[in-house]
Amino acid sequence: MNSKCVEFLELMQAARNHMEEQGFTYTSVTCCMRTWRSVYNFAISKGIEHYSAELAEQYMLEKYQISIGENCIDESRLSPYLTQRVRALRALTDFKLHGFVPKLKPGEVVEWPEAYRDVSEKFVQEYEANGYAKSTCRAHELNLYRFVCFLDSKGVEPSMIEANHIYDYFKTLSHFSKSHLVNLRFTTIHALQYFYEKGLCPKDISTYVPKIYYYAKAKLDKTWSEDEISQMLSAIDRSNPLGKRDYAIMAIAANLGLRTGDILCLKIDDFDWKAGVLNIIQQKTGEPLSLPLSEQIGKAVIDYWMNGRPDTIASEIFVQHTLPYQKLSQGIVYHMFNKYYGSSGFQFPSGRKHGLHSFRHSLASRLLEKDTPVNMIGNILGHVDSNSASSYLRVDIEKLRKCALEVQDYE
Repeated sequence: MNSKCVEFLELMQAARNHMEEQGFTYTSVTCCMRTWRSVYNFAISKGIEHYSAELAEQYMLEKYQISIGENCIDESRLSPYLTQRVRALRALTDFKLHGFVPKLKPGEVVEWPEAYRDVSEKFVQEYEANGYAKSTCRAHELNLYRFVCFLDSKGVEPSMIEANHIYDYFKTLSHFSKSHLVNLRFTTIHALQYFYEKGLCPKDISTYVPKIYYYAKAKLDKTWSEDEISQMLSAIDRSNPLGKRDYAIMAIAANLGLRTGDILCLKIDDFDWKAGVLNIIQQKTGEPLSLPLSEQIGKAVIDYWMNGRPDTIASEIFVQHTLPYQKLSQGIVYHMFNKYYGSSGFQFPSGRKHGLHSFRHSLASRLLEKDTPVNMIGNILGHVDSNSASSYLRVDIEKLRKCALEVQDYE
């Protein structure tokens, strides 16, 4: 056997031993090993002799048409099978790059390394006290957890952190997307500044955090036309309970532009049927939002509530149709969307955004086409910052063409 192949197998065994020592369950380790063996066989078939983040990316692209490098994967949108694949590959990549696999599941309480426990907990508590959304606080918590776990694995206490430790840490993040790196960088900078303010670091070394050049709005978002949305809604069979639920969800997303999280948290009391208005408190911003109810949405919601929704103690309108009939997850909604996207009969380019959030961009685009003022679009979409809606101007191509300047010919 080739010595490089032996290195690959030794890496797998070393990662397995490490995960067992870290307290990963037998099932988790076994699932990871199954994925790693599949990647190993894939590498052999391609003549690749060693493991790398690039190999993991190639494996997922060719076998599942999913990118885990350039695109930041939201695991809640993947099936359990693909989620396990992605996590296994990230674990092996993490272990190869810095010899450590962070042990943390979604929603699990963070067990901070002893040297960083007090300051890390207070750092997260400050975000919570400042009124940031739970999801934002959790993201900073996980980002900081990754950073301090790396430092702890190298035996580095807060007072010992130097620039080279920061550089080494960011070298281990090369397999993440730029958008995720920007978030990791933001947390790292603020954490180092906080460590310095609390007297744990002798100097402020946050200036040594590498810069990440990334513009989040560099790519234009694809939008759905009214005909495309109509055809997708028509693909839903409303003669059964699941179809009634799915139709109501997608009709709300397409016509009101609500965020997926807000749709899944809707309660029947949020609907003012006499006034024909939907009143909610937005999950992301905590701000109230009132939107007019169309006949289409009203009938769809009532039809599901009366004729499709299972008997459950869940307060949310839209629930799973398997026991224990609890609130829907965003992952289920993502796959629901793709099911009707696939059966709609359209052939779309691979760059087309999937998921209910694409309906939100599409609504903004349709409103722009009807000459709706940008600030009004922001109010409809529930933006706190009136400038947030200005990003949708980029999708109004026809009006942008009118702004083009003529370039003189040069001899």
